[in-house]
Amino acid sequence: MAASDTIAQLKSRILSHFSMMFLTTWEEERWEGEIAALAAEMDRGLVTWTVTRGAHPPLKAGGPSLIDPTEFLRHVVDFPHEQLFLLKDFRPYLSDPQIVRQLRDLAPTLIEQSKTLLFMGPDAEIPIELHKDALKFDLPLPGLLELSAELHAAMTAENASRRIPLVPTPEQEERLLKTMLGLTSAQARKSFARAFIGRKEIDDDIYAQLISEKKVMVQGSEMLEFQELNEGAKDIGGLDALKDWVAKRSMAFSEVARQRGIPAPKGVLLLGVQGCGKSLTARAIARMLAFPLVRLDVATLLSGDKGQSEKNMRDVLSLMEMISPAVLWLDEIEKGFAGANGEAGSDSTMVRIMGRFLTWMQENPAPVFVVATANSVTGLPPEMLRRGRFDELFFVDLPNYHERKQILEIHLRKRKFTPDDFDLGKLAEKSEGYSGAELEQVVLSAMVESYGREDGVTQAVLDKACEETVPLSVTMEEKIFQLREWARGRCRPATPDSRVLQMLEAEQRQKAADAGKEDEIADQPFTFDPTDLDDDDEDEEWKTLAQSGDIPGAIVDYIRGHDGTTIPQLQTLLADLTSTRGEQGLALRADPNLIIWLGLSQEFAGDLSKLITNKRLYLRVTDAAAFDNVISEIKLPKLSSLPDNKISKPAWIPTCLTDLVPDDPDVRLERVARMMLAK
Repeated sequence: MAASDTIAQLKSRILSHFSMMFLTTWEEERWEGEIAALAAEMDRGLVTWTVTRGAHPPLKAGGPSLIDPTEFLRHVVDFPHEQLFLLKDFRPYLSDPQIVRQLRDLAPTLIEQSKTLLFMGPDAEIPIELHKDALKFDLPLPGLLELSAELHAAMTAENASRRIPLVPTPEQEERLLKTMLGLTSAQARKSFARAFIGRKEIDDDIYAQLISEKKVMVQGSEMLEFQELNEGAKDIGGLDALKDWVAKRSMAFSEVARQRGIPAPKGVLLLGVQGCGKSLTARAIARMLAFPLVRLDVATLLSGDKGQSEKNMRDVLSLMEMISPAVLWLDEIEKGFAGANGEAGSDSTMVRIMGRFLTWMQENPAPVFVVATANSVTGLPPEMLRRGRFDELFFVDLPNYHERKQILEIHLRKRKFTPDDFDLGKLAEKSEGYSGAELEQVVLSAMVESYGREDGVTQAVLDKACEETVPLSVTMEEKIFQLREWARGRCRPATPDSRVLQMLEAEQRQKAADAGKEDEIADQPFTFDPTDLDDDDEDEEWKTLAQSGDIPGAIVDYIRGHDGTTIPQLQTLLADLTSTRGEQGLALRADPNLIIWLGLSQEFAGDLSKLITNKRLYLRVTDAAAFDNVISEIKLPKLSSLPDNKISKPAWIPTCLTDLVPDDPDVRLERVARMMLAK
């Protein structure tokens, strides 16, 4: 609420003969001036009382100062009619029953004489005996208009000693003012003066410094933790879709957007693989918005006292509204709200806390942008994921080639290395499946291993550190796959490119470097001639099994009579009986760059994977001629045999399925992994 609106409400209450009002504010000097101006406007007298000076002006020239509160209240009726009385820091005396009784006895006379008592202080709690006679007002902190005066005063003082003055653009001025919302005028004045010292220009660092001034506002809260904004968008490798989305939403907080009726964004939920930069992104979002970042640990809200947990949540949300605009960060929200899924056995306290939080997210008018991060969706209630709470749900996947290269550059540069001294393209290709945190660990491990050596960190040391790091995508492959499956179609990708498209791009990039031009790759639709299959298949057992729903049994039975069947042949064979085509693929688990086939449905890919892993079927490398009737959608180089070592770029290895144990088995063909394709 603007100061002018508050003054208008005070005026209407005074004219309506409200006898007592309790005004809450930390800005005593500012609001005393506003009330003095209001008294002059209403042609009323103003008497100010403090325990140190008594009544000013006094009742009579040269008369007693009336320092004692009991004596002062006794003489209120002796002052002229139509007076306003401003009583500062009167709260301690309201615990005295005699004072409270005096106020109750005084109320009818105040109305009769058109007098109003205004109790001002940082905390105003109305005694229960006065609830029917008094009204409470929270006087607002300065808005953009009031802060603008403080900014111009600080800017004028600073430029007086400068040869080249600092002159902010209108956009910069609005951003400077919004960083100070939530502070008093005095705090803003000091913060502006401190921030401009030694500055040659207005840059991102000045906003970060101003934001840090709000840290004092959350220091008294055990549940909120102020975060320093040392990282920005430049410290994040990739995630271009997410960064672009945040940049556009930051414009919606502008005054122009508000005047046009554009709603302020509510928040974003970041779901993704551990170590892929969700926490870093939360900090970068706050810096991009030029808002302070405050982290809430939901577990600290819980208390053993009845009703205290819910009160803690109300206090936290009230504090966030007070320091707004701000970013509220809920890290690992699935753990914080564990037990609040609304099912039988749920924690009733946590359900109420979560309900309060979700209602606040939906209805809160203050500019508080919520950033929630999660590594899993199993503990999240459905009502938290629906639109209206969060503006968007983003999935943060493992970084692709370009992102890995950017991440390596960032971490090397952060540690005073020159990225151009290393072959980061080679390292990015070798680190397929590594998270951002694991890529940072590669750099740190290389630094530790090379400490004390004359040549320092070299390409060889980085390569070795990369080879010795076992990524999470290997140790927790199944969980990561399940998370990707859930996110597909439900979340917006933080990186616009899919995993397979990145593999194809890496292949094309390597070819362009080796041959000086990109290869011509056929791009014809998938076709297969069903006449290649035996007409007698119509009555075979495999079809009966498939019709009964036993697709794995049907596949095994068919291959027993048709040794060397390819996966695309099976796709066409079973097309009328089950879904075989989709957005998944199969690759060798031992070397994910060796692609078996693409364009499979989730169920079909899962069935084939289990059959091969359980050794009911075997893969056998075959000649590409077996696929002559298929114009492959796999735009990758074709290998005629398994390579001796892991390959550094994606390739297709033509294989067929057999139920016979190979004479010379290769363990690499015994296990396959599923992957996602482009939409």
